[in-house]
Amino acid sequence: MKYSNEIKVGGTIILAVIIFIFGVRYFENLPLFSGTYQLETELSNAAGLIPGNVVRVNGVTVGSVNAVAINPETNGVRVGFHVHSTLPIPEGSKTAVSGLDALGVVRMDIELGPPGNPRIPEGGFVESKVTTDIVGELTDRAPQLLEQMDAVVANMNGALSDSRTMLGQDSDLRRTLLSARHAMTTMENLLRTQQDNIASTISNVNGASGKFNEFLEGNADSLSAAVSGLNATMAQLETSLANLDGTTAQLDALLAKLNNGEGTLGLLINDDSMYQRTDSLLTSIQALVEDFQVNPGKYLKEMRLVDLF
Repeated sequence: MKYSNEIKVGGTIILAVIIFIFGVRYFENLPLFSGTYQLETELSNAAGLIPGNVVRVNGVTVGSVNAVAINPETNGVRVGFHVHSTLPIPEGSKTAVSGLDALGVVRMDIELGPPGNPRIPEGGFVESKVTTDIVGELTDRAPQLLEQMDAVVANMNGALSDSRTMLGQDSDLRRTLLSARHAMTTMENLLRTQQDNIASTISNVNGASGKFNEFLEGNADSLSAAVSGLNATMAQLETSLANLDGTTAQLDALLAKLNNGEGTLGLLINDDSMYQRTDSLLTSIQALVEDFQVNPGKYLKEMRLVDLF
């Protein structure tokens, strides 16, 4: 086997060349077993496009860029690329660069023309279209956005300052809330201490209810007459309800004034004298609750309803 070594070396070289060719086509996003054809386009701005970037149609990779250079005649960027020979690129198609160079994701997209148009031939030219530079647009609008953010922050600071003022240590609203809280706490403590008396009162009410039921059973005829009179009263009530519609209209007008700050609530918020009278009323209520706690018999002795029957 005089030539066996030469045959092995030759076979190895041929195999390496085949692997190299297939590897190049694979890394350039070219089909391994089908052909491609070359096209060109010209862009106003390459936006980071380099040889090796993919070429896509409707989001599908169909080829790759193989040349990017400045055209000295137009100062544009001349781009060469090849696509699968099985994909016809019709006349009227347009190219555009998309993606972000900062993220290393730049590609060229082809927007196909009408399907009935003739196919652009090998080495033909594909027109490009102007695309929006998102990063540049954001950069141009950044000062305006910062001004708007400053205004929003200033408004928030003002609102927080007003809230702190309304809830400050010496504010009228804070004192009113503290007084109401103290009155509620006193009432809760009173109910707890008088729980037995309240239970006794409820028991008396239940006994009175039983006697009242017996009274109803023994006076059914009289109650029937009373019901007849009540029906006549209901007829009069229907007439009164018709008049109530007019009163409701007046009440709507009153509520509108309240919503516009012209009512008592508006005065309670803006008029110090109204607040002073409200605070005085709460103080009187608190004094009444404290007196009820000290002398409950003074108020509960009138609630014994059993003796009524």
